[in-house]
Amino acid sequence: MPAFHATHKFLRRFGPIVFIALALLVFYGLGFDDYLGARGFGEHYDSIMSWRADHPVLSALVFTGIYIGIVAISVPASLWMSLPGGLLFGWFLGGLLSWGAALLGAILAFLAARTAIDPSTPAKAGSRYARFKTGFERNAFSYIIILRLMPLPFFVVNMAAGAFHVKTRVFAAASAIGLIPASFLFAALGETAGDILRKGETLDMSFFAQPKIMAVFVGFALLALLPFIVRYYQKDKNL
Repeated sequence: MPAFHATHKFLRRFGPIVFIALALLVFYGLGFDDYLGARGFGEHYDSIMSWRADHPVLSALVFTGIYIGIVAISVPASLWMSLPGGLLFGWFLGGLLSWGAALLGAILAFLAARTAIDPSTPAKAGSRYARFKTGFERNAFSYIIILRLMPLPFFVVNMAAGAFHVKTRVFAAASAIGLIPASFLFAALGETAGDILRKGETLDMSFFAQPKIMAVFVGFALLALLPFIVRYYQKDKNL
């Protein structure tokens, strides 16, 4: 019985992280990154769009489910999924679906990390880890928003917040705010790419000369500045 309880405790604590690791191995081992990447999507563009037109609700549910899964298992650069979201559903609906899926997937990854990592692990005084941990503990809400707006790997923020045992409601609320800009900007990028493909044209360097694309990149530039603006107006200078 003691062995059973020890195994049960181990699986309850580390099971989600082990599942994520195995899911990542399967994802890349079976080449799903090629199917879901730009090349795979481009090769099957016509059939995908035809199926989306015939099944508007089901296609939205499938897209959302795939997006949640990709974020939950911590696939790097998972926010790129907002691009096909905009292509399939337009910048607004695609952005909205992407935002919701990214948020739910992030919460699942966060909970897995939060379960596995012991919050009482000591941090060496003055180390970068100790300063980072202090920042989360002092003002987790603002800290997560700033990190969401910065060009950091998406899964790093999920795992870091879980590792420092941020409250779930704080993580969810801050992520909900911080994910809005990138979700809709990527969706707008995807919508413009879709406009070009629907005309039977190919995506080349002229794509970046489109007024809408130029506006999107201006938006990304402003997004890159937002963390500095937020930090400037933070009352807590020790964040």
